[in-house]
Amino acid sequence: MAALPVDVLWIARYDYRPGWSLPVHSHDYLQMILFLDGQGTFALSDDTFPIRGGELFLIRSGENHGLRAESLVRTLDVKFRVEPGELEQALRSAARMMVWHEPSLAARLERIRTEGERKPAFYRELCSVLLTEILYQYLRQDLHTAPADDEALGGHIPPQDQILERAVACVRGCYHQPLSVREMARVAGCTDRTLRLHFQEVLQMRPLIYLQRHRIAQAKLLIQHSDYSLKEIAEQVGFQTVHHFTRLFTALEGRSPAAWRRNYLEGIRKDVYINPTFENRIFTVGDSRD
Repeated sequence: MAALPVDVLWIARYDYRPGWSLPVHSHDYLQMILFLDGQGTFALSDDTFPIRGGELFLIRSGENHGLRAESLVRTLDVKFRVEPGELEQALRSAARMMVWHEPSLAARLERIRTEGERKPAFYRELCSVLLTEILYQYLRQDLHTAPADDEALGGHIPPQDQILERAVACVRGCYHQPLSVREMARVAGCTDRTLRLHFQEVLQMRPLIYLQRHRIAQAKLLIQHSDYSLKEIAEQVGFQTVHHFTRLFTALEGRSPAAWRRNYLEGIRKDVYINPTFENRIFTVGDSRD
């Protein structure tokens, strides 16, 4: 296999318990750590940063770094190498940290983790493509225009279809509230029938199906990255009852929300090797007071 421009070495979803630490160390590859939530401190070179959810840190080869958790700290952590060239040079002078509010980043990292676990054909190449996209997004600092994952919800929305754009924006902004086709059509500036035609022609689904799929996608993020109960998650994404949420989730995902959460939690703190020749060193230590 030809050398990959971005060689993903390892990735993991990791939870640090209160009092756990990652002693200061360095290595000869690059690393990105996305802090999902929690409190603590993160040391990078000569600086110390308070840990906040949504912060993505870039750690370059040879840079000292470490952390200490004051509460439960949830992370997505990826280690990689970049072939010499323009991308590698740009990363040398890139910002150490950026705040990434879009859930699409965690979803992309999770997809890399899933590819590494399952190892289907060309998984290393796909992992390289996914991380390369993240790196260029990082360099552009273009957080507010990051595209949503429309493909997972049915397809790409043509930029000239302003009716559909407005309706989809309405769904993304109001999915947690009661939302009808009539209200979506009012926001889009068209009749109910016109709205249904646009959804069917472009996304091959009805507006309410799109709304349901978007709610389930948001629920999956909450299941992954929060301790909310399934009843609380159902309420936060716009379902009137947890029974309706569970029934629809199971129909779309092939398993219940509880089963989906159990399967996800089984992967936490599990090393997922993308490059089979890479050996990860274990640095995390528990609190000496335990």
